[in-house]
Amino acid sequence: MLHWAFDLHRIRIARKAAVATIAPMVETSRQRLGGIPRVSWSDPYVIGFMIMLITIVAKVASAKLDGDALCTVQAKAWEDITQRKFDAIGEDVLLLSYARDLDFDLGCNDAISFASILASSQLRSVGIAGLAEELDPLDLEATREREDILAAWALVFDAHISARNASEVQKRYDGPAK
Repeated sequence: MLHWAFDLHRIRIARKAAVATIAPMVETSRQRLGGIPRVSWSDPYVIGFMIMLITIVAKVASAKLDGDALCTVQAKAWEDITQRKFDAIGEDVLLLSYARDLDFDLGCNDAISFASILASSQLRSVGIAGLAEELDPLDLEATREREDILAAWALVFDAHISARNASEVQKRYDGPAK
């Protein structure tokens, strides 16, 4: 019983950290781009990017998450951040990963790169000497307002959404393929 209570606590901490870190950046993108089309959330790159970023932030916040607990965090944080049900893409995550989809893998790799920028930004703010005493895993939330973080976010997330939207608009403009 006690183990179950600790798992629930870890899930709550990890989910809260992921949502607090990622949701404000997604909201900034919504405002900057004039919205994020619903179809973007089913794009393999976006799925890979978001799931990997949720996973990284969750693991930083609560390193002792096991497989089932991590899946719960991913699903609930995805719903909170995207405002879409996880059921719609849960199977896609598995299939894209298994198939080694290039866009999905690129999204995952970009999330890893972005997370390293989050971490290095945090390291710069406390300095390497103060790392052991000062670095709080949940402090990732405070770094999301830094210019370098916002610029990196725009490079990996906004740029992909914008390019995908431009491609969709062009397809509608050109009409059906002949």
